[in-house]
Amino acid sequence: MHPAAAKALFEEDALHLSAALAARRGWTLHAVAHPLIDCSFSAPGRTTLRVKLTCDDWNDLPPSISLHAADGAPLTALPPNPTGVFNGGPHPVVNRPFVCMRGAREYHTHPSHAGDAWESLKNLTNYSLGGILTQLWHAWQKGSG
Repeated sequence: MHPAAAKALFEEDALHLSAALAARRGWTLHAVAHPLIDCSFSAPGRTTLRVKLTCDDWNDLPPSISLHAADGAPLTALPPNPTGVFNGGPHPVVNRPFVCMRGAREYHTHPSHAGDAWESLKNLTNYSLGGILTQLWHAWQKGSG
């Protein structure tokens, strides 16, 4: 996809990531500027998880999702009590823990899921940028840590 088209699609999709939505959900949006969404999930009694979605070719490719500590440092191990989509890895490409969920580039490039094409998902509402971020947030909420 042409870089200008990818940027325009990103910006259109990212408009739905409002400050009001973030406040209701306990998210901190550190950055929402092409090609990056940098967001922390926080709640009382929970370990904060920061995720960075790199959307360099949105939406020809799903976002690459990296996992971080609250201070932005990349995770080398998973936080306490992860749920199924947070995989301790290491992923064969990124060589660290990763998100193993449809809609994450690491999922679609993992040898176990190579046949699960992004093409069949990319235009579905649940796989918009906000939809993917919401799925990550729900998965984080399921963990007990």
